[in-house]
Amino acid sequence: MENQPPNLRLIEQNRSYARAIAAEALKKLPPTVDRDDIQASAELGLVEAAQSFDASRGVAFKTFAYYRIKGAIYDALSKMGWFSKSHYHQLRFERAANDYLMDASAEPQRPGSAESQLSDLKGLTQNVIACYVLSLQDLPQEPGDNSNVPAEDQLNSSQERHRVREALRRLPEKNRQVLEQYYYHDLTLDEIGRKLGLSKSWVCRLHAKGIEKLRELLTEAGVAGPRQAAVIGATHRTHQPITA
Repeated sequence: MENQPPNLRLIEQNRSYARAIAAEALKKLPPTVDRDDIQASAELGLVEAAQSFDASRGVAFKTFAYYRIKGAIYDALSKMGWFSKSHYHQLRFERAANDYLMDASAEPQRPGSAESQLSDLKGLTQNVIACYVLSLQDLPQEPGDNSNVPAEDQLNSSQERHRVREALRRLPEKNRQVLEQYYYHDLTLDEIGRKLGLSKSWVCRLHAKGIEKLRELLTEAGVAGPRQAAVIGATHRTHQPITA
């Protein structure tokens, strides 16, 4: 193993870590989901993480790899089509939050006071809330049966969708394109990159920056704030790096 290139050493040293993340994901999935497919996706995420890892940035490899491994699993799940509409929205949120946090985890934590670190954490949480709001938006092809939804709730939902789309229109063009392709056309970061002629890492950056700008606009419009408590809990449960 001493003579292996650095990325191969990282892969060999962290195979059990990728398998542990896959096993954790499988606990929350129906038994009909193919275990081998999930484990293969986790291995793919590990390989991608090892290939793009830059040790000079001061980020631990396991933290860096965690979100890439989870992202590969979410991408595989999104292609399987086993889930109901409610599960689908949840999967979209988890995948979106993971992709946003993947970009955030690539940057070393800034030194500073406890107050500044708390402020950074609040900003991170609010950006994840923006992912949540976008993830609840229906895709254009979804019919949506509103027959059992009270008229007032339908009106509130319609107003929220209008505010979200207005906020999207105010984003810089590239950020808007990435968010629309990701949330309204259900493309992965890889697929968006191929469509726009950009690298996955650059699309990930555009997604993260677009979410940050969108969060500011949604906060101005009064859309994102009330969801904070629920999203903090969901994010804490599904996006904590594990150790193995």
